[in-house]
Formats: sequence, structure tokens, C-alpha cells
Amino acid sequence: MRIFFIDFENVHSEGMTGVDHLTDADEVVIFYSNNADSITFDVLHKLMFCKSKLSYYKIKRGGKNALDFQLSCYLGFRINKNPDAEFYIISKDSGYDFIMDFWEQGYCGFEPIIRRFNNIRTLLQWQEAQRKQKAQATKALEKLVVESAVGRDAPGTPTDKPEPPENGAPEATRPTIDEPPTFTPTTEQAEIAAELMANAGKSHELYLNMVKRFGQKKGRELYSFYKAGFAAELRKRKEEK
Repeated sequence: MRIFFIDFENVHSEGMTGVDHLTDADEVVIFYSNNADSITFDVLHKLMFCKSKLSYYKIKRGGKNALDFQLSCYLGFRINKNPDAEFYIISKDSGYDFIMDFWEQGYCGFEPIIRRFNNIRTLLQWQEAQRKQKAQATKALEKLVVESAVGRDAPGTPTDKPEPPENGAPEATRPTIDEPPTFTPTTEQAEIAAELMANAGKSHELYLNMVKRFGQKKGRELYSFYKAGFAAELRKRKEEK
């Protein structure tokens, strides 16, 4: 579920661009005031046929930043009511970024997804780019994991068991390599890890993000599982530049 909070006083009709591409699983909440209470016929037409749920809040009492404060207050209420939703503020006002910084600290025991964009269309384009990048990263990592597993199990590698000694001769010492890790990520963990890797630019950054997302123990296990594939992905990105 995606909930869009429109600072109409800030973005006006331009901020509504892309509203006609939303789904019936989305919700749009428009905050407006006497300073901004009119829309273009184009936006009106799109709102009439918009599939998402629409609601409007007019700021009764004006004043500097009155709309911003009331939008922020309602945002907190909805985060508590719908903690699993994704929240998007449509505004050019960077002051809302301080709200995102607060929630990212995890003071309330969880970190809701909150982003700010200038208009709905830019948000949808960003999400599509993220989806494609995540799919590419997942595909590349799956390939690396398969190739790594095949390499470990190939005949003639040091992991093969030695032949039994003949005539009581002492068994020869053979080189060995580490056994493959027994830890295997769940589907959900793999999806989150793929997203973290798609957004990370350095190994240390990936490690910190995994520990932050999964906790110290599980984060380290996931990082160990994916670090070789991520290193290869970083080299590939560097070559493509």
C-alpha cells in the first residue's frame, strides 16, 4: 500500500502529474489552503478517473508553515495506523527531510518507508528504475551463486574424498578447501539483500546496511554469503562506466 501526501500549497497542480497511473491499492491525501485551492482542468479530469482512494484536507487556520505542520502530524498518525505502508510526500520543501531523518533513527522501534518527491510521476519513474535495478542485481547474484556452487562440486577439486589407502599404507595428506557455507538466505532475505546491494556503492556500506537491517548476527551471515558476488558486481559496474 502506498500513501501519497500532497503539499498542494507547495507543488500545486504540477505535483499531481502521474496521479492517473496509480492503482486502487494506493491512497492520495491532498492538503490545501486558501493560498492554493484551485487546480487545472487537466488535473481535475485525471482525478475524476483516478483509481486510488482520494481525500482532501483544507487548512482552516493559516500561518507560516501551518500546512506543513498539519501534514506532518497526520503523517505520524497514518504511520502508526498503517506501519507496513509506504509513505510518499509530494513537495519541493526540503524541510520534510528532517521528518524522514527522525523516523530513520528507529526511535519508535521500526523504520517506515518515507520518501519525498516533487511530483507523483517522478516517484513512479524512480520506483520503476529501482525495480529494474533490483531485478538485474538479483539475476546477476543468482548466476554467481550457481557458478560458485558448480565450481565447488566439480569433479577433481580438492573437495573430492581421497581413495582408501592400499596394503595398510598411511593415508596421504591432501589439500582441502573450506566447505560451502550451510547458511542459505530465505526468499525475503534474498530480495532485501538484492535491494541493499543495488543501492550500495562499497562493500563496507553494504555490510553496515545489512547489519542495520537484519541485526548483527544475521547481517554478518548475509554479508558473508553475498560479499563475493557483490565484489564481482562492483567490478562489473566499474567496467561499464
